[in-house]
Amino acid sequence: MEEESTSILLKNTFSALNSEKAWQLRVKPIGSKSVYETKHNPDGSTQYKARLVIKGYEQTDFGATYAPVGRLTTFRYLISPIRRYEWNMDQLDVVTTFITPEIDDDDIYMTLPEGWPEGLNTPKIIVRLRKALYGLKQAPRLWHDDINTFPLSLGFTQSSAVPNLHLRSDGILILLYVDDISMSYPQAATKAAIEVKAKLSEKYKITNLGLAREFLGIEIYRHENDTGIRLGQKAYITTILKRFGMEHSHSVSTPMDPNIKLDLAENRGEKELEDITDYQAVMGSLMYSALVTRPDIS
Repeated sequence: MEEESTSILLKNTFSALNSEKAWQLRVKPIGSKSVYETKHNPDGSTQYKARLVIKGYEQTDFGATYAPVGRLTTFRYLISPIRRYEWNMDQLDVVTTFITPEIDDDDIYMTLPEGWPEGLNTPKIIVRLRKALYGLKQAPRLWHDDINTFPLSLGFTQSSAVPNLHLRSDGILILLYVDDISMSYPQAATKAAIEVKAKLSEKYKITNLGLAREFLGIEIYRHENDTGIRLGQKAYITTILKRFGMEHSHSVSTPMDPNIKLDLAENRGEKELEDITDYQAVMGSLMYSALVTRPDIS
């Protein structure tokens, strides 16, 4: 929480309003809260994150919100030259992503949670946003427009097929996926790739994770004896098994008889699910794995 509040304050994400000024402007502030996340890394380590999030569902007036992200098929395609031509693939992580671009609306007000920043024992404070925050409906669009434009200034060309893929004549390929960046390049372009990372670090707060070992929950294993590459999702699958209480289940080669004909529960006289959200969560979690590394469960 201290890291999050420090980053937000250093970037001048918002400016505080006194109660008299807020009354004069007839401000209708949006609420906010702190959100906590526990991230499990492929090496078994645990990372704790805290984010100040605006309650975007309270917004009533906003512009464009859509922002494309990199495709999983594109990521798998980029694995091909790494395997065939022994290219490098590095992973970069942008810290405090959404608080980088400035917002184009001066009339977004927010109340800070009590006691925020950490350690301040104060009542709720009203602030005017200068930059986007997580939860703001237009934040993904603002971030996409900001990060997607920068590679063009470094001599990259945006792919006409995949908006978040950027290519340069020296062979460097950059794939953007919100705050995750994958950079692929031939051995001959290693020096140029270092320069590109330095330029990115000048504009954004970047964590250089080095040789990519995990991207979007996809683990990348390189064989020691050859240039072979294997993709897996062990940490992700373990997480969803624990989430749905199936971590002690035993696997079988054929979980269901393929000859069984599925039909609606009501056709068999069974009661429908009272709450379908758990079922939807299971399906969504499994679909992501099926799209990436486990097509066998489709």
